[in-house]
Formats: sequence, C-alpha cells, structure tokens
Amino acid sequence: MEDFSGIKSQTDLTRRDMLKGLAATGAVGTATLAAGGQPAMAATAPVRAYGVTTAQLLDWSIMENSIGVPMEFTGTNNSVGVFLRDVVASQLGDEVDIFIFESGTEDILGPQGVYLEIEEDHPELKLWDRTSDDWKRSAVVTSRDGRQYGVPVIGNADSFGYFPEAIGASADGQEDISWAMFFNSDTTRGRVAYDQTWTYSFPVAALYLKANGKIEIDNVVDMTKDEARQVVDFLIERKKAGQFRTLHSAFEEQIQLLTNREVDMINCWEPATKEANKVLGPNTVFYAYTDEGYFKWGHGAYIARQAADRDNMDAIYKVLNYFLDGEYRALQARDRGYAGPNLDLGVEYAQNNGWSQEEIDGLIANQKKIDRKFAKPFVSTTTPDNSTVMEEEWQRFLNA
Repeated sequence: MEDFSGIKSQTDLTRRDMLKGLAATGAVGTATLAAGGQPAMAATAPVRAYGVTTAQLLDWSIMENSIGVPMEFTGTNNSVGVFLRDVVASQLGDEVDIFIFESGTEDILGPQGVYLEIEEDHPELKLWDRTSDDWKRSAVVTSRDGRQYGVPVIGNADSFGYFPEAIGASADGQEDISWAMFFNSDTTRGRVAYDQTWTYSFPVAALYLKANGKIEIDNVVDMTKDEARQVVDFLIERKKAGQFRTLHSAFEEQIQLLTNREVDMINCWEPATKEANKVLGPNTVFYAYTDEGYFKWGHGAYIARQAADRDNMDAIYKVLNYFLDGEYRALQARDRGYAGPNLDLGVEYAQNNGWSQEEIDGLIANQKKIDRKFAKPFVSTTTPDNSTVMEEEWQRFLNA
C-alpha cells in the first residue's frame, strides 16, 4: 500500500465526513411510528455504496422502484489515493456494502481480502451468464491471477472536449483529431485546460509522444522513471510556452470552463460536454475522436468483505445485477454517453418504456461510438507498478 499512500488528491473525503453523510439519511433499517403511535413495518434496508460519482444514477429512486432496494451512495472523485486511503485506513467496509472504482484496485484490495470474490452462481445475479466475457472477464473486474472480484458497471474512452470552429475542425465532430492540437499547437496555445490528476492526464501526454515517434515508451500507463522524466520535460516546456490556460481539478470546473468558453480544448469527462451543450446549444461542443487513441477505462463494483457478516447479501446482488440490466444501461448511455455490458437490453428497455425514437437512436449511436473508440489504444489502470516514480515526475510538472 505504501506505493499509493502518497498520491495527491483533488478532494479529501474523510471517514468522518462520510459517516456524517450516511447519518444524515437517518437510522437504517429501524421501524418508524405510524399514525396512532404504533410501530410501522421497517422499510427495506438500503444498500450502501461508496465510489466514483460517474457511476451513480441521477436519481436512485428509479432503481428502488424497479428492484425494491434503496441506495445510499457516497461519492468520491477519481483519485486512487483518496479511494485506497478511505477504504483501507478508514475501514469503510464496516459501513459500506459496495465499492465502485476504476480498474486497478482489484489487484491490490482483492488479494488483501478487502473485496469478496463474486459468487457467479448467486441466484440474484441473473444476467451474469448472458454478459459477454469482454466485460465480465476484463482486467477491470478480475485480478491478475484471474479471480473474479467485481461486476462491470460502466466504461468509456476519454479524450477531450473542443469547439470545432476554434481549431478549424469539421462542424459535425466526426473527424479524428490529433492530440498534437491539444499539446503542441500555436492555434490553441493559451486556450487549453489540462486535468491535474496524474492518473488521468499523464498517460495521454505519453500516448501523444509515443504515437508520433517523439519518445520511445513501452507502456504509457506504467512508465519507467526515464520515460516519465522525458514526458514531463516535454510538458514543462509546453507549460512554460503558455500552452495551458489552466489546470483543472473537478468535474464542475470542466463544465464551467466550457460553458464560459474560457478554453477551446479540455481533456475532460464526456458528460461535461453534454452539460455544456445544454447551456450553449446542441453540437456546440464535441467530444473528440482522436488519431492516436484514448484513455479507455472501466468501473467495477466490488463487495466489501464485512458485508459477508451482514444479512443483506441478496439485496447487494440485486444491485449488482441491476448494473448489468437494461434500465441502468440505457440511463447511463443517454445521460452520460457511457458504455457497458448488455446495451441491447438498454435499447429494449427504452423501446418498452416509451422513449422517443431519437433517444433510442442515440443509444444505438452511442454503441457505434464506443466500438469506434475502443478499436484504438490504450487501456488505463489506476495502480501502475511504477506509480511512485510517475507521481514524483508529475509533481515536477505541477511545480514547474
């Protein structure tokens, strides 16, 4: 764990803050008084989850109405340092049933016994067999030794948001654009926003340099010290040249920078472009197809070890199965543009629940988009073996 304890966070979510948030929802599973002062029947106890905010529904009551299980969700950002510290040092499994995070933590927390292995034959995990191995056997949810610690939730291939007219790109957003326009262009100098989370931003710089033959790099998500040093030397040069208008650190900042048109390009989450277009108008901001590749990621849902001693395992598996079902898939694809297993069930759900043809077509288009992007490198990890040296070099860039 020492390799990850020093990773700098964007937001420090402490155990005290989390417990305060859980307490605010009221005591769980206790009976309330009905009219006349008689004890009412206790409601179904919620499943408690802690994880990245992009995995949550905009309204968890939709899930509760579908499967009868309430959700209490406490969010964190995509900093693996915050996540590992909260889960391990704060023993959040004492209060939380499910953890949701990006690929990598299963290789650490699974073998350490923090996550339970998935019971693939659990009767409430009804969609497991029909879920493709591309998702359920991926490195996101299985450990390096092949043990199944998680259930796939969502995934995407991240790039950058951009205003096509500002960079001379086609107005339909369909052309491939080089990361050179982001990192190394006079056209965009001083009009670029770069995320300061190293696990998210460092590899895309390495990808650009590797793909264009500027630096020899074996694995852009797990660089050696010499490789990382060369990438940071390049980034420092670009920083001093004024390429980056700002280094951002939160999803809300991404949306603000786009809606205020403070930048022409920003490496960001795709939902930020969707939120910006709600303000600026449809197809004002596009999320890029790129020449070189993408930050391809996936989230897995993992069961806390302590949940084995509680009596809500059926409810937990109902939630895990929900992540594989059509309602969750359709809502995540429509609201955030994210992919995931069993999208055909998402299309079926939309058709059966009166979604407009435009929304249904959007789900189908979303799958085509993901297929196009996933054909290019690279796959991310939050826990590279060389994390210590990569973080040290990234700090050199931030401090330059």
